[in-house]
Amino acid sequence: MSTLTVAAIRFTDGIPPMKGFLETLGLSTAIEGERGGWVDLRAGAGRVWLHSAADSDIGANQGQTGLSLESSDVAALTERLVAAGHQAAYVDESYGRSMTVVDPLGDTFLVNEHSDDTYGFVASTPAPDSRLIVSPVRFTDPQGPYAAFLLDLGLQLKGSADEWYAGYDSGDGLVGLHHDDGEAPIVPGPGAAVHLTFGTTEDLDALASRLREAGYGDAQVQRDEFVSYVEVTDPDGQPVQIHASKPVE
Repeated sequence: MSTLTVAAIRFTDGIPPMKGFLETLGLSTAIEGERGGWVDLRAGAGRVWLHSAADSDIGANQGQTGLSLESSDVAALTERLVAAGHQAAYVDESYGRSMTVVDPLGDTFLVNEHSDDTYGFVASTPAPDSRLIVSPVRFTDPQGPYAAFLLDLGLQLKGSADEWYAGYDSGDGLVGLHHDDGEAPIVPGPGAAVHLTFGTTEDLDALASRLREAGYGDAQVQRDEFVSYVEVTDPDGQPVQIHASKPVE
């Protein structure tokens, strides 16, 4: 089975400030476009890709975050998804291999194949905070068709699922499914729109303090009987949550 990496792709016209924000969280830049417009940042698990909103070929909106994946073998993944009854198409272009797939909500997202070709890009050696996990959240029934779709992709249920939330782990990042109450904190647009969310084993009070000291003044810890997380507004004006995660045993 192909290996998978979870990625959240943020479409933004403010790439430098978003890059600085994500690096403050603990992500580390691995690849940047020589002419700008693209940055690949790595967390301890998972990635965030920054893409120029103005140059988006899907008509993405400023501040929109989309779900994406990276696979070690998109041809094999495409065959498996088609056999499972999904609408998936394999694309082999000069610049790389990819797959488009239609999810259970009728939205199409892209799965790129991993490539070590850095032509047209500037590569760095990333040093991300190992405590940080990229975990974009899709708003839908956590126990409905989307759960089966993620399993077909090759992700695995982490912990247990309930009527409000379930997390699906790729081994390199996590996709969350959250009950949709009609108030999802996302910028809608083409593709599989998600809420930019992370998990961390860092102390949340220390994280919030660190963010405030870096200029993100509204960073606050939120706690209730179910969850604990830091909420902060990113440079695109969008809310970001960093949830407390249990250390890996």
